[in-house]
Amino acid sequence: HAAILDVKLKYIDTDNLHRKKVAKYYIDNIINDKIVLPIVTNWDSNVFHIFPIRTKRRDDFLKYLIDNGVQVVIHYPIPPHKQKCYSQWNNLIFPITELIHNEEISLPMSPIIQEEEYKQVVELINNWR
Repeated sequence: HAAILDVKLKYIDTDNLHRKKVAKYYIDNIINDKIVLPIVTNWDSNVFHIFPIRTKRRDDFLKYLIDNGVQVVIHYPIPPHKQKCYSQWNNLIFPITELIHNEEISLPMSPIIQEEEYKQVVELINNWR
């Protein structure tokens, strides 16, 4: 793994710039009132290893995207305070965390995603009702 990462490290700046370009495209072009986009206040502080968005109808949205060939995931499917490693917090209630957890879905994000692919994702999102 170290040898592979040593080679990949040479391209990290280029990879991060590409992810930022994709994130900027998503933010500038997703126009759907059912979607909550992340608020980016400092583009230099985020490399967008994931691109999370939110919707109240996550399950319907997830199915729609998958049915249309878009690979999406729910990152962190268990809220942090409900994870086994935080067993002392498992019975606590954090309404904002749980709301975000129930609405979050991560769009395709990668240093190799092609322009036609992320444009197709945006078109599908904008057409979702």
